[in-house]
Amino acid sequence: MADRAGVRANPRIRRSLITYLGAAALVLVVVAVGAVLVGRQVAQDEALRDAERVAQRTANLVVAPLLTEVLSGNAARRPELDRAVANRIRDGSIAELVVWDRTGTVIYSDDITEIGERIPIPEEAAAAIDTGVVTSDVTDAPETGPIPGSDRLVEVYAPLRLPGQAPLAFEIYLGYDRVETTANNLVLRIVPLAVGALLLLQLVQTPITVSLARRVAGHEAERAALLERALSASERERRQIAADLHDGVVQDLAGAGYALAAVGRRVDGPAAAGLEHVGKVVRGAVESLRRLMVDIYPPDLSGAGLPGAIDDLAEPLRRSGTTVHVRAEQLPGASSEVAAVLYRVARETLANVAKHSQASTVEVDLGPDPAAATPTVVLRVADDGIGIRPEQLDKRAEGHLGLRLLIDRMADQGGELRIEARPEGGTVALARMPVAGPFEPAPTRAAGPNAATADVTPGTTSAEAPGADPAPPNSGDQAPSRAAAPGSASRTD
Repeated sequence: MADRAGVRANPRIRRSLITYLGAAALVLVVVAVGAVLVGRQVAQDEALRDAERVAQRTANLVVAPLLTEVLSGNAARRPELDRAVANRIRDGSIAELVVWDRTGTVIYSDDITEIGERIPIPEEAAAAIDTGVVTSDVTDAPETGPIPGSDRLVEVYAPLRLPGQAPLAFEIYLGYDRVETTANNLVLRIVPLAVGALLLLQLVQTPITVSLARRVAGHEAERAALLERALSASERERRQIAADLHDGVVQDLAGAGYALAAVGRRVDGPAAAGLEHVGKVVRGAVESLRRLMVDIYPPDLSGAGLPGAIDDLAEPLRRSGTTVHVRAEQLPGASSEVAAVLYRVARETLANVAKHSQASTVEVDLGPDPAAATPTVVLRVADDGIGIRPEQLDKRAEGHLGLRLLIDRMADQGGELRIEARPEGGTVALARMPVAGPFEPAPTRAAGPNAATADVTPGTTSAEAPGADPAPPNSGDQAPSRAAAPGSASRTD
């Protein structure tokens, strides 16, 4: 039951299974249609060969002995020849009979009115006279005129050699019904054999394929569950570490900073300068630790707080001299799960930009997708660096989660993450994630002194004022406040 649910829940496996079943059904239809067409063609070829045999037997056994005497001047044999031909027409063996000479003159015909007529000789009749070749084809327009009651006919030309006479051509027409009957009989034999064997093969393979798909879906679901548990455990550990830092070392250092500031006000001379320097070092350490806390566990990964958290991720790039443009809209309609996944994508992509891209400019865009049919969030991270190779997407063998794992995680949650080279140079990461409901309008939220929806240039960091009061102790269930550390150092697994 779990495997079936996994197949239904995993769109990639479901699509693959549907594609396989659809392809199998299509193959069955193609084979069936092909068998019918091939069967009819084989039947027509066989019927034409049979008509050629009938023509040769009729010419040699029925017409030749009697026509030889008639052409030799024995008119008494003419009624016997007419009766023999009429019997063949009456029993359906043939529909019409004509004997030609090389000049196109009708030497003999079952229709007495045609005897003696001279018309342009058909090419097939001329070939039968000159080379002795037998030809056959399907026609609906006999050379000597239409035949009553017959729309389509089988036309056969055969050589006729009579003692003491010039070579002649023997032409007969047979009913096409024989071809239809032969074709239908042959199709009824071929189609069940070809389609039945393939259908039996599909009946054997389909349960195996479905079973394999269920196993794959089960493994995928298990892998996704393990990944989710690992990420959840990582988030809990990050939250706990951030809380311990905030409630322990940060509070102690902040208290030491207050004490140094108080002592410095009562000390003059060189000692005061030394205390001021130590106070700055302590306050700098507090600020660094608070940035580290935000990096370890972002303060607000809700739809409304995501723009500010992403803006914090860009601070290391700005400090290194890279121009970063962050244009982000608040997304109150997005759940915390969607925001967390998009944050991880932004963190990983920006970390890769810092490590590998050698970019001078980075653009980060976050907002609803106006072109999507359903409510969808789009995160776009583009740089003008050296680009990324496909093998750089998956570094699990080196112990890193990597972008490939984020791609799989996005797919598991119904989203999509694509990383491609830009035509003008560099790399673009485009993440699309559907949300449960429509977006609600919300005021733009600023990230420090630089609004999240505005362009941000290098060096515009938001530092905490020295000597500010420390944030209240954190219980560990809530992330440290954004006001405590507006800047964040980017890091990746």
